[in-house]
Amino acid sequence: MTLTSFMLLLGATAAQVVSPGIHARGEELQRALSEQPEAPMVVARVENTDKTRVNLIHRTVSQNAIVHLTGWEVHHIVAGTGTVVTGGRLMRSTGADGARVATIQDGESRTVVVGDGVIIPAGTPHWYSEIGESVTYLEIRYDPGSE
Repeated sequence: MTLTSFMLLLGATAAQVVSPGIHARGEELQRALSEQPEAPMVVARVENTDKTRVNLIHRTVSQNAIVHLTGWEVHHIVAGTGTVVTGGRLMRSTGADGARVATIQDGESRTVVVGDGVIIPAGTPHWYSEIGESVTYLEIRYDPGSE
């Protein structure tokens, strides 16, 4: 590419109007969580597209383990504490009451607190096996392979 071609390309790119992105105010997200009915997990959606999900998630009880075959996640803890288990093997069974149960065997457990971040690559089982009074985290999921 010649210098002239590069300058023309740069000029064309600079002339395009680009979206400013999304600004999610903390108090608006907290209000969105508090306005929902009480449940074991509530979600304040920030932005959800075909390839990304950005949500503020509030959990009060442990739920089933999960694995996403494609894409990755980041959890940034903003309130509360919990124990997150990652890796290992996803184990599915049926409880005495007939409910489906999913846990992790041979995973790595870590206590998470405010300020911690958890990066979960594609195909990695993950589970909040224990939750203090509650745990709230900003979840960022990105799946470049989904179409």
